[in-house]
Amino acid sequence: MFSVYLAANPALAKEWSAHLERRPDTAMVVGSHNALGKALAHCARDLPGVLMLDDDLLAESPEYLDTLSVTAYPILLVAHSNDPAATHRALKIKAKDILTRDNWHEELWAVLDRIAVPLYPRDKKGGRIIAVFSPKGGVGKTTLAVNLAVSIADRRHEPVALVDLDLSFGDVAPMLAINPSLTIHDVSQSGVDPATLDQAMTHLQPNVFVLAGPKAPEQAEDVTPASLVKIIEILRENYAYIVLDLAPGYQETNVIGLDLSDIVLTLCTPDVVAMRTVGQALSVLREDFRYPSEKTRLVLNRTGSRTGIEKSDITTILKTSQIYELPSAGTAPVRAANQGIAFVRQEPSSPLARAIVSLATDLTDEHPKPGKGRITRRGRRSRD
Repeated sequence: MFSVYLAANPALAKEWSAHLERRPDTAMVVGSHNALGKALAHCARDLPGVLMLDDDLLAESPEYLDTLSVTAYPILLVAHSNDPAATHRALKIKAKDILTRDNWHEELWAVLDRIAVPLYPRDKKGGRIIAVFSPKGGVGKTTLAVNLAVSIADRRHEPVALVDLDLSFGDVAPMLAINPSLTIHDVSQSGVDPATLDQAMTHLQPNVFVLAGPKAPEQAEDVTPASLVKIIEILRENYAYIVLDLAPGYQETNVIGLDLSDIVLTLCTPDVVAMRTVGQALSVLREDFRYPSEKTRLVLNRTGSRTGIEKSDITTILKTSQIYELPSAGTAPVRAANQGIAFVRQEPSSPLARAIVSLATDLTDEHPKPGKGRITRRGRRSRD
């Protein structure tokens, strides 16, 4: 349940309100005004779960751009399509998302479910979502996601879902030598039928279940934002932990994974190009997406490599002192992937495996133990 404040002309606000009232158990309209200054005064007092803002109103009141860029609540901008000026204004106010007048009806609920701040704290029995992300490819992101999921499952003895959200070029399934008949594409095409989702979760080993990415790059666009939100929420209800292996970049499906996550692990390697790109990414996550500092974590991979860059340099450049370090293991992770085995299982005593287990321990010890996932067993395919 979340609250929504509407800043728009009366006719548009009435249309939005009527649409929101169709789900009274989900959204509650707490006010509206067609003067942006008045609307912001009301929002400063009441702190809505989201401000739904008409871009026409914003265009008429540019003096409020700076004020909107530092609000304590997320902003959803609704603008005319194909308007570069509206996109610029959305970036300026750091809007969480932008919808067009043409299709806002179709996308509104998926966006609100993702960005709105709930009235009540999230159910602590829900699964904890950990996203593994990097704006740059080739830094070991999938290797970390796979081995982190296995390590969490081994340590907690609870069901862990590993989801490949690199929808065009995901490597989770080949890295684990699985070839599931159903993927996230099939689940999305089914309308996110819970039975289909259950059947698509490949049982890898005790307490680890994998939802593979699409089998062909062209299928990526069929996984809609609305279906992805629904998939992740169902997984949250049924698994104690959900590890998301995200694609590089800020496409909408990636942003959904980032927004819904409790923790974002941003992976970096000790080289100038990666550090520059990751520094920009951290700025986006913290300043544009307005994620709290405890949500975004930096993971430095392949430490010990002879790159000439020290940890102190990285701390200074990336402006963070909290860094998880994963030592270089040479070609061993590649050999494990070629055999379809998680590295932490193949070489558990190696420094890298111990570091990943330590990271899993740290992340899972931060909060009380989640409730047991309500796992069904319809049609699961096991490699045990």
